[in-house]
Amino acid sequence: MEDLVFKGLFLISIVQGWDRDVWLLFVSRGLRSVAGGALGVVTGLYLYYYLHLSLTEVGIFFGVGAFTVPFLSLLFGRLGDKYSRKAVLLLTLSFLPIATAILLVTRYYPLLLLAAALGGFGTAGALASGSVGAVAAPVQTAILADKTEGMDRSMVYALFNLMSGLASAVGALLANLSYLETFYIALILSAISLFVVLPIRDYSGGRRGVRVGDDPNGNSRSLAQVVNRDLVFIRRFAIVGALNGTAQGLITPFLPIIFRMILHVSNGVVGDIFFIGGIAAALTSLTAPVFSRLFGLRDAIIIPRVISTAALILIPFSTTLPIAVITYVVYVMFRVSSLAPQQALMMELVGRGSRSTVSGVNQAARLLPSATATTAAGPILDYLPIPVPFTIAFIVNVINIALYRKFFPNPRPARGGVTVIE
Repeated sequence: MEDLVFKGLFLISIVQGWDRDVWLLFVSRGLRSVAGGALGVVTGLYLYYYLHLSLTEVGIFFGVGAFTVPFLSLLFGRLGDKYSRKAVLLLTLSFLPIATAILLVTRYYPLLLLAAALGGFGTAGALASGSVGAVAAPVQTAILADKTEGMDRSMVYALFNLMSGLASAVGALLANLSYLETFYIALILSAISLFVVLPIRDYSGGRRGVRVGDDPNGNSRSLAQVVNRDLVFIRRFAIVGALNGTAQGLITPFLPIIFRMILHVSNGVVGDIFFIGGIAAALTSLTAPVFSRLFGLRDAIIIPRVISTAALILIPFSTTLPIAVITYVVYVMFRVSSLAPQQALMMELVGRGSRSTVSGVNQAARLLPSATATTAAGPILDYLPIPVPFTIAFIVNVINIALYRKFFPNPRPARGGVTVIE
């Protein structure tokens, strides 16, 4: 009981120290995540069951979205470091409402593909974190890092993912409404999320100084040394991102359709499954700061991903509703709990002037293979047994986990924002 009280007081002390801009970023992300949670469940069902597209056509739709987002992430991630992060964020936030409007007004397949490209539909991880339209994420992550200097970022990102996950779970419940009602609500909320961030103070781009004392012995580093070190970690995050994207792209966009196929339930029940998973995942994200301090940021990524990978391989064999709920909840809980440490690890290991870039590169490296995997998964699910893509994803995840351990040090954040690089 005393431990819970201490954690509650510690959490209150953290949020009381936030400025207005951090709160605006949280509110914007929350509104966007409600829309993203709804669209993540409903869009595939709408295409397959309402528009009667084949799984191959659905796979192409999701693939187009997943192919477009990494290029835009690279572009806008770099522009966010070079010019105005606020301007880039506003632009990227506009894409999701535009894409939702297209879904509302047409059935013409080429225009649907345009909506997929703008909205980022099919991006790996969207169902887990309400991140449909993920092109905004790199700049959003970098701005949040700028606004939380001196704080324990594993806690900040954990709270960010908690709020996003809860909002996404609420959005999943909108699957109980009609397709039209769901799209209208998503359009309104995603548009409001754009206007919410208008008052935030900008942080002009360019290299904003170098990090010093960031080697294990506390020695200062020159600009050239910091840049070279950043490039090494950017490449490594690109590799693990590519493997993560491949595994998630094979599975994530199709999960609502797969659940409806194997369980023979309605859209509303599918939405309820994702609501339960979203709530559980959001609450589990609060364990991220604890895991980060106990095990280090790297191992706080590895341990949850081992558990989520084990649950993932069981999903296609979960042919009853209770078992399906349990396997999905375990999978999504531990997948989401690794997101905050992963974001914090990226922000800790690169210099401030490279944060938006490394986030964009990781996003792009994750989503390009994800797009290929998603496009391939459509015909695989059309012509092969459902467990096939899950087995491939399982193998890729195991390799990804091994490379995390090989590639990265294991920083341990402490209360007050001090991080020790081991």
